Amino acid sequence: MAEPDKKCILLVEDDPTISDLVAYNLRRAGYDVVQEHNGRAGLQTALGQSVDLVLMDLMLPGLDGMAASREIVRRKPSLPIIMLTARSERETILEGFELGADDYITKPFDLDVLLARIQARLRRAPAGIAVGGAAAGPGREGAPSGGSLGTGDLTLDRDAHTIRGPQGEMALNPKEHDLLELLVSRPGHLFPREEIVERVWHQRYAPASRSLDVHIRRLRAKLEAVGAGVELQTVRGVGYRLAPVTDDARTDGLPAVRT
Repeated sequence: MAEPDKKCILLVEDDPTISDLVAYNLRRAGYDVVQEHNGRAGLQTALGQSVDLVLMDLMLPGLDGMAASREIVRRKPSLPIIMLTARSERETILEGFELGADDYITKPFDLDVLLARIQARLRRAPAGIAVGGAAAGPGREGAPSGGSLGTGDLTLDRDAHTIRGPQGEMALNPKEHDLLELLVSRPGHLFPREEIVERVWHQRYAPASRSLDVHIRRLRAKLEAVGAGVELQTVRGVGYRLAPVTDDARTDGLPAVRT
């Protein structure tokens, strides 16, 4: 019987050698593992069983990993997904982020790196609440673990991972939630891109990566959809901030532009 505090990882990988190797190392690291070998079975398990994270190969027989992940995000938006792919093309990675995946790792991958990515994603405490001006990462003392944050007409429900506004409510995937939580913790504050990536993705900022841009674009659309009264402003070459919607928003003499 699984221990109550053990995290359960769903591994969807059609290559039995890779699947068994990854599953063995995950179990050694203390996780429960459910293995599936095609996209349809992976989708059914993700929706029908209690799992904490999905490792999803993209090249799967029958239902491919991208289609399976899209349906998981639609039905369980708070379930984290890390994509496993042998394809490192920019378009494939961006498509995965657009559908709602939280991270990706390309084959062949270092198992220690994969375990570190999983551990970072499974930290359940909210990311990025500032305490005394310092970065208070997940689980740090002083970072609240639930309740709501709000500014303008926006309410972020940190327990349900949703945002609400005058025009409705929308679900956030885990990375969208962590990113918005950081930005809404200090409305109007300009967060550099490097700081955002380190506090939300728990890794060093890579200028060539478009992951942050993709998540900002998705969040911006959701804020507009619920009528939040605030917008994600881009200060070109610097970073992002959450501020009231204006026609020509400027703060501290730095031009804010949308991208």
